[in-house]
Amino acid sequence: LRTMFAPLLRRQLPATLRLAALPRSAALMSRRGCGCQPLWPSASEALKEAKADSNALDSTKQRSLRRREHRWMSVTDMVTEVEQALVKGERLDRESEAYINLKHEAARIRLDNDEITAQVHELKKARRSYVAQEDEITAKLHEDGGFALNEATMTDVLQRLREVDLQLAAFRNQQQQNIRDVGHLKRTMSRIEKHGEVTSLVDRIDGTLHTSKAFDKNDPVFTELSELFIGLQTEFDKVAPKVLSYEQDLCSLTTMAQTTALDMAGKSFREADDARMTLVSHLQQAKRMLAHLARLSDIQILNAQEIGMLTRTQSQIRRHTQIQDLIKSANNDQITAKIILLQEDTSSLRNTIRDIEAGMESRSKESLAIISKLRSLKDVLSAETGKLREQLIASIHAEEQGKARLAALRGEKLQNIRFSAMLRSALPGDGV
Repeated sequence: LRTMFAPLLRRQLPATLRLAALPRSAALMSRRGCGCQPLWPSASEALKEAKADSNALDSTKQRSLRRREHRWMSVTDMVTEVEQALVKGERLDRESEAYINLKHEAARIRLDNDEITAQVHELKKARRSYVAQEDEITAKLHEDGGFALNEATMTDVLQRLREVDLQLAAFRNQQQQNIRDVGHLKRTMSRIEKHGEVTSLVDRIDGTLHTSKAFDKNDPVFTELSELFIGLQTEFDKVAPKVLSYEQDLCSLTTMAQTTALDMAGKSFREADDARMTLVSHLQQAKRMLAHLARLSDIQILNAQEIGMLTRTQSQIRRHTQIQDLIKSANNDQITAKIILLQEDTSSLRNTIRDIEAGMESRSKESLAIISKLRSLKDVLSAETGKLREQLIASIHAEEQGKARLAALRGEKLQNIRFSAMLRSALPGDGV
C-alpha cells in the first residue's frame, strides 16, 4: 500500500507545541492546546535540571523522535485510513507502511505522556509548597491583626493553587486522550495483524486453486487453517461472557447514577455540589464501561469476519476437491448433473443478490431523507437530532455490511462459473 499515507506528506501541520519545562513558566501549556494562562511571571529551572540528569540513551532516543516534524494526521484519521483500506480488500500486514506508521505514532504519543508526567511531577512539587504556605497563613489569620496583614498573601497563594490545580487537570485530560489514542492505534495494529494472517493464507490457497491443483489431505495448509480458526473462535468465545457481565454492571451503575441525580432535591448547596461530583464520577465510569464494551464488541465483529473468510476458504477447498474427483471419475452423467446443480445454485445466488440490492436501495433513500432532515436542523442539538443521526449511522452500517455480503456472494458465483468451466472441459464435445 504505497500511497496509504501519501496525504500525510502533503499536509504540513504547525510544529508541535512543546510542554513547558517549568512549573512557573509563563508559557506553560500542553502540547495539544490545553493551555492555561501564565501561572506567575517568575521562572524555575527544576524540570530542565531533571531532564539533564535523565539517562543519556533515553534522552537521545526521545530527541530523535521529537525532532521529526509532526506530519501525521490525527489518530482518528490514521485509523480511518486503515479501516477503509481493509474494507476495500487491500492487503496489510506487519511489514506494511501503514502498520509501521501506526507503531511510530503510538511510540510518539507515549513519549508525549512521559513528558506530561514529568510536568505533573514538577507542578505537584510546587503545589506542596503552596499548600504548606496556605496552612501557615491560615494559622496566622486567627491572630490579632492577622487577617489584615496576611489577606493579600493568602489571596495570592490561593490563586496560585487554583491555577496549578487547573493546569494539572488540563494535563490529566491530555493524558487521557493520549491513552485513548494509543488504545485506538493498538487495536488497529491488532486488526492488521489478524487480517494479515488470514488474508496471507487465503491468498496462498486461492493461488493454488486457480492453477487447478488439488491439496493433498496431509498438506500443512489444513493445519494452518485449523489453528487460525480455533484461535479466532476461542477468543470470540472468551469475550462473550465478558460482554454479558459488562452489560449487567452497566445497568446497575446507570441505575445508581440516576438515583443519585434524583436525590439532590432539598439538599444544601454544598451537599448538592458533592452529590453532583458523585454523579459525574458514576457517569464517567459508565462512559468508560461503554467504551470497553465497544472494544469487546469490536473483537467479536472482527473475529466473526475473519472466521467467515476462513470458512468460505474451507468450503472452496472442499468443493474444488469434489470437482477434481468428479473429473477423475470420467462419469459424464454425474458431471452433467453437477453442472446443472451449479447452474441452479448460481441462479439462486443471483436472486439473493437482487433481494439484498433492492433492500439496500430502499435504505439508501431513507438515508437521503434523514440527511435532508438533519441539514434542516443543522444548528439544533436535541434528542431528535441525536436519534436521527443514530438512524443514519445504522443505515450506513447496514449498507456497508450489505456490500461486504454482496462481495462474498459474487465470489461464490464466480466459483460456480469456474467449476462449471472445469467440468465442461472434461465432457466430450461441447458438453451441456
